[in-house]
Amino acid sequence: MAKEGSVAPRERVNIVYKPALGDAQEEVELPLKLLVMGDFIGRPDDRPVEDRKPINIDKDNFNDVLKAQNISLNIQVPNKLKEGAEEEELAINLKFESIKDFGPESVVRQVPELRKLLELREALIALRGPMGNVPKFRKKIQELVSDEESREKLLKELGIEDKEE
Repeated sequence: MAKEGSVAPRERVNIVYKPALGDAQEEVELPLKLLVMGDFIGRPDDRPVEDRKPINIDKDNFNDVLKAQNISLNIQVPNKLKEGAEEEELAINLKFESIKDFGPESVVRQVPELRKLLELREALIALRGPMGNVPKFRKKIQELVSDEESREKLLKELGIEDKEE
């Protein structure tokens, strides 16, 4: 029996049962239902198999089921963010509570080192928008960057070393 408010989609896969016994011509259409078993939480489960209950997952409760499973990933990865720091490793701790947590931006937001870079990128984009359209501001920045003395002064004030030296 279907849930109240649940409507079977047209694309649903149905199995048509055609009896091959005798003269029976009655065809019965049955919905395809699957039971998928596996280790999807990534950690040992101490409960015996016979005590485990199946979890009904559909498009409406997928995020709730994912959150209830408390799925996380803890790994060490080589540090590719700093030059010469390939021997260093970053500790990455990811939690997956919804389907959106598997997206690239969500993963970046969960890693502090990458989150800082993303925030810097967003700040530069926000700065570029209104100020990049002001011709006087753009001209002044171009002058500062093209003049050797003013560029060195600007780099010192920003606390950035000139890498050409």
